[in-house]
Formats: sequence, C-alpha cells, structure tokens
Amino acid sequence: MKTLLTTLLAGLFVASASVAAAEPVTVCLNKDNAPFSMLKDGKEIGFDVAVARAVAKQLNRPLEIKWYLKERRSRVPVSLKASVLVTAGVCQLVGGFPLVQSSLERPAGNDETMLPPVDGWPDEKRQNPVKGAQLVGGAPYHFAGVTPVLGSKVQGEIKSLDALQAYRIGNRPASIGDLIAMAYKNGLLLKNVSHVDARDEPFDAMARGDFDATLVEAHKFDMYRVENPQTLLRASGLMLPIGFNLGFVTTAQNAALLQAVDTALAGLVKTGELAQIARDAGLSWSAPQHPAIRSGLGLENFVN
Repeated sequence: MKTLLTTLLAGLFVASASVAAAEPVTVCLNKDNAPFSMLKDGKEIGFDVAVARAVAKQLNRPLEIKWYLKERRSRVPVSLKASVLVTAGVCQLVGGFPLVQSSLERPAGNDETMLPPVDGWPDEKRQNPVKGAQLVGGAPYHFAGVTPVLGSKVQGEIKSLDALQAYRIGNRPASIGDLIAMAYKNGLLLKNVSHVDARDEPFDAMARGDFDATLVEAHKFDMYRVENPQTLLRASGLMLPIGFNLGFVTTAQNAALLQAVDTALAGLVKTGELAQIARDAGLSWSAPQHPAIRSGLGLENFVN
C-alpha cells in the first residue's frame, strides 16, 4: 500500500510539474519600437520578439506576448509604467527595457498610475490607477550604443573618433551624436561638425555627399540599410561606449522566473545564438557592456 501511495504521489507531482511547465511565459513588448519590437500587419517581429521566443524555447514553455503602446508624451517615470504592467497581471516580464539606474528607480511611496494602452485589455480595466513596485533588472542581452557611419570618402578602419578630424561630420541638432561630436576631447572635432536640417535624413544627406560621417545610434543605421540595401554608406565597426544595455525586468514576485531567464540568456550568448538572432532581425548585435545596470549613458566618461 505504501509503495502504491508513493507511486501515485509521484505521478501527481510529475503531472503538476508538466502543467506548470506548460504555462506560457508572458512578456510585455512595445508595439512601436522598431527594430526591436513591432506589431505590424498582425505580425510580431523584431529583435526583442526573437529573443523572447528563444528564451521561452530554452525554458520549454510557450510564449505569450502582450503588446502595449508607449505613451511618448507621458511624464510618468518609465519604471512606474513598466512595473504596473506586471503588478496588474498583464505580463510577468517587460522586455527591451533600458537597464539604467534612473529607469529602475523604485516608485516613491504609494505611487500609482494608469496602465498604458494594451492590446486586448478592455478600456474599463485602465480606468483605475494601479500601484507600482520595485523593478528588478535581469541579465542584459544587447548593448544599444552609438557608432560612426561613414561615407565613401572615409577609407580604412576607424579605431577612434580622432580619425574623423579630416572629414566633415553632420548630425541632427541636439542628438546624442551631436553632443558627442561637439564635446569629444574638449572640442577636438568642433571645426568639423555641421548640423543637418531637422527635416532631412542624415543618411540621405550623406548619400548626396553633403558630409562624410555621422554619429548615430547603431540600430538606426541598421534600419536604414534594410530599407536601402544598395546604399554605399557603411558602419565603421566602432561601437562607442555610450548607450545602455537592454534586458528583461519584472518585480520581486517573478524573481525565480527572471533567474531562469538569465540562465537561458547565458546559454544563448555562449552558443552564439543570440548574435545570430540579431543578424536574422537585421540588427548589429553588440555584447552587453559592464556594468549591466549603468548609472547613465556614459557620455561624461567619454568626451574628455
């Protein structure tokens, strides 16, 4: 009898574990964040989407993406908006999150806010404010950095921005690239810098020969190359240490899941699968930089 009872209990345990394993991993992603995550014509595409799928596969669990729309003019801290997606039960994880200290700060006191628009989430569920919680950042899976993009006049490799002293540099006014070019080494490149009309696309201006190089977020050039496969512009291969790591975040209630996700990501990095996922998504993958959670973009440590 004891043996039979033990066998039955073991069977129930295995069955319960199988049910738990079959539960989907739910991930919130921004539906309008090309090339990282997009819901376009009913298709779920982008690098963050592919990473979430690969992680769920490693965990042997199905994936369910919850699409939300980032409210660009909202003054609510990004940490609070992300945390209420989890505390309200929309999803377990938020993907493609900038792992910067200011973006992970705990909402003060009993801060609460309305949920952002979520596909399939009735409007009446968004009428009542939701209390935020401390966000926990997981292991990063990509460094979103800035790179020089070069025109045909720039020959050879660019190992530092010093090499751009002989060329014309054009950036959008007040862009991160413009700040870097203007401040680098106390103005070393200042005489080379010009501004692109705000209505103009810097890459198109470069293609016309208006200037020779621009400093821009790497993913923006990736998008341009996809849309303009015949372009003669090229990435320099130099990734400036200015930017932030991307990763999954959640709250303490899903700490165990986040740990499992971190383990899965480590495996994807080790096998090179993560870099391949980026290539398949048309993105130039850049290994996460130390520390995983940065105090800022790193501009203050680079320009002098």
